[in-house]
Amino acid sequence: MKTNNILFRMAARCEAAGRPNNEDNYQLDDNLSDNSWGFTADTEVSLGEKGALLVVCDGMGGMNAGEVASDIAVKTIKEWFTTDKLTDAVVAAPCKYITSAIVAADAAIKAHSKTNPDTEGMGSTIVLAWLLGQKVYVGWCGDSRCYRFNPALGLERLSHDHSYVQELVDAGKLTEELAFDHPNNNIITRSLGDPRGAAQPDCKEFDLYNQDIILLCSDGLCGTLRDNEIAELIKQHQTSMQECRDALWDADEAAGWTDNTTIALAQIISGGKDATTANKTATASTDISTSKAKLIAANKRLKLILLGVVVIILLCAIVATAYKYKAQIASLFDKEEPATEQVVDTDSSTESVDTNSNEDSNNVDTDSENNSEQSSTTSNPPATDNNTTKSSEEIPDVETLQERTAQTINDNSQQP
Repeated sequence: MKTNNILFRMAARCEAAGRPNNEDNYQLDDNLSDNSWGFTADTEVSLGEKGALLVVCDGMGGMNAGEVASDIAVKTIKEWFTTDKLTDAVVAAPCKYITSAIVAADAAIKAHSKTNPDTEGMGSTIVLAWLLGQKVYVGWCGDSRCYRFNPALGLERLSHDHSYVQELVDAGKLTEELAFDHPNNNIITRSLGDPRGAAQPDCKEFDLYNQDIILLCSDGLCGTLRDNEIAELIKQHQTSMQECRDALWDADEAAGWTDNTTIALAQIISGGKDATTANKTATASTDISTSKAKLIAANKRLKLILLGVVVIILLCAIVATAYKYKAQIASLFDKEEPATEQVVDTDSSTESVDTNSNEDSNNVDTDSENNSEQSSTTSNPPATDNNTTKSSEEIPDVETLQERTAQTINDNSQQP
C-alpha cells in the first residue's frame, strides 16, 4: 500500500464535567501501524499506512453502569483495529469494516449484561473517525457527533444523529434551531446495547482537505453549545489543537454544562486536497435546503389546520348561543298569562254568559205566554216548541200532563 504525505495533529479531553460520574470514554491513536495506542497533543505526525483513529463513546444507564458500556465499546474497537487485523482487504472496504466493528461492540455489551445482571439495561453511543489515505471514514450509532471545520467550508456535520428530534427535523416538523432546545432531544433511536435488536450504525466517507479540523464529541458539548458557537470558537483557535480544545471546554462550562463532556480533535496541516466552496458536502447543504422546504410546507399545513379549528370553534359558539336564546324565548311562551288579563277575560265571559241567559229566559217567557194564549184559544193540548230551551222546573211531569189531557177530553165531551 502506498503511503501519503498528510501531516496532522491531535488533542482530546474527557471528564465528568456537569455530572458527578463520568460515563464517557474515548481513544485516539495517531498511528495504527505500530500497535501502540496513544498520541501526543499538538505534535505533527505523518499519517501512516493504516491510518489514525479517533473514538468517542457516551455511556447510558446511570446506576446500571453506563461507564461500563462505553468502556466495553472502546475496548472492542481497539481489538478490531490492531495492526494485524487491518489487512489489505479491510483497508479496501473501510466502511464495511467500521460497521462490523460497531456491531461487535454492541454484541459485547449485551453479552456482558447477560452475565452481570447488575448492568442490565446499560448502553452507549459511539462515533469514530478513521483517517486513511486522503479520506476520513466516519461511523456512528446514536447522537454523539462528528464535525468538520474548514476555513473555506465553515462547520459541517459529517454524522447524522440517530434521535427522535432529528427525525422531526428530517420530516420538516421542526427546525434545527428549535430542535436544540426541544425537551425530548435526549431520546435516541439507535444505540449499542439496545435489547430490541442488533445495532444499526451508519458510515460515510469524505475527502480530507488541508486545514480540516475533525471534531468528535459527546452531547455534553453539542447539547450545550450551538453549532454556530462551536464554529466560531474553532475559527478563532486554529493554530493549536490544545488551545482549540480548551476554548471549547471553557465555553461549554461557562454555558452551564449538565452532562459528561468529551472532545477529540484532529487537524490536517498539509498533504490533503485544497478546499473550495464547491467541496462543501452535498449532504450538509441538501439537508438544510430540504429541511427548510419541508418546514415551509409543514407550516402551511399547520396554518390551514389552525384556520379550520378556529372556524369550527366559531360555528360551535354561534350554535350554542342560538340554542341558549332559543330556550329563553320558548320559556317565555310557556309561562301563564298575567292575573289582570285573566280577570278581564273571566268577567267578559261571565257577562256574555249572563246576557245569553237573560235572552234565553226572555225567549222562554215569551214562548210560555204565547203557548198559554194558544191553549186558551184553541183548547188544544199544549205543544212543545223544539226551538225553545226550558229549564227542568218549567216542564210538567207525566201525571200532570195526563190529568190535563183527561180534563180537556171531558170538557170537549160535555159541549153540545
